[in-house]
Amino acid sequence: MVIGVPVRCGQVSDWQPVMQVAINCLSQRSSVCRAPEPERRSTSVRSSCYIRNVMDQPAQHGDTDRFAVIDVGSNSVKFSIAVAGERRPSIIETGRIVAQLGSGMTDEGKLNDESMQRTADAVAELASEARAQEVQVIRAVATSAAREASNSGKLKKMVKESSGLELEIISGDREAELIFKAVSGHHLVHEQGSIVFDTGGGSTEIVIADQKKISGCWSTPLGALRLAHQFQATGRVKRRQVEDIRSHVSLVIQEQGIEAGETDLIIGTGGTCTALALMDIGPLPIVRKSKPPSILRENHTISRDKVEELLTMVRRMELEERKTKVGLQARRAEIIVAGICIVAELMQVFQKDWLTLMDVGLRDGLLREMMPQD
Repeated sequence: MVIGVPVRCGQVSDWQPVMQVAINCLSQRSSVCRAPEPERRSTSVRSSCYIRNVMDQPAQHGDTDRFAVIDVGSNSVKFSIAVAGERRPSIIETGRIVAQLGSGMTDEGKLNDESMQRTADAVAELASEARAQEVQVIRAVATSAAREASNSGKLKKMVKESSGLELEIISGDREAELIFKAVSGHHLVHEQGSIVFDTGGGSTEIVIADQKKISGCWSTPLGALRLAHQFQATGRVKRRQVEDIRSHVSLVIQEQGIEAGETDLIIGTGGTCTALALMDIGPLPIVRKSKPPSILRENHTISRDKVEELLTMVRRMELEERKTKVGLQARRAEIIVAGICIVAELMQVFQKDWLTLMDVGLRDGLLREMMPQD
């Protein structure tokens, strides 16, 4: 099912195995899983698991129509549990484990066993949490790294053995469609043309929309994790490295022929954008003592000048400073500079002075599709 007019999706010119264009067809429901939880070996990822209840009151067992999505990305494995709301899903719990599936991929385009095991354990951990919340329908999908990998079949087998779930690898245009569906459900994008982008660990999906109709979508090999390693920009980053990353981003956008057209809004989603919003709001260690501001479920605007200021600030910091002074988690601290480079350059290329940041993504779009219909 495609929103609006048929979309055209740019092809990834390099790193072809890694992303192909963003995630393979979610339209089939074959990966909906009701299998009992299998016996699992112990996992080493629990300490890095972040789970939060997002309801005003604690979730109660026994709610009907609970459903969940587990999203296996290049950098992290994320999940959301929802119940049917009046017009859209009401998310009651979210979780995230940084497994970095995309790290250590070989020159032959193969995922290494260690990253696949971390990822399989993470999926099992989150699936167990979902089942503890009496979720009956769980859908597990994978994007960039799994899509590009020549041995993704092995990953699917490991996930099946550890969690009982069928891992569904979706295409880039499908991923972009779901992201746009999530954004359009939370923002009045139908009133004006918009650019929507989602920056992940392995890729950035870009959608150009005329009101609620998609006129173009692209999946680009511009992920925060990918570029951080490609340009060796994990610790303190030199200005020249930032310039190199941004030149690369600009070149990829140019090569894929992505143009803003008659658009007024630019909307960003993904881990980098969430971190930018929280950094703009205030010190992350303070913010995290309570649940993240509800404004992120709607919108948070940030100027291009502020994005550039934050980029300069974090690139000059050592990793430990990004954790202690800014409040970033260790894995996010390693890739934040590359992530902000992508965001800043997109604003530059598309000539947008203000960016709307939203804490939604693929999971929200898929949950909307999974919501029981009357």
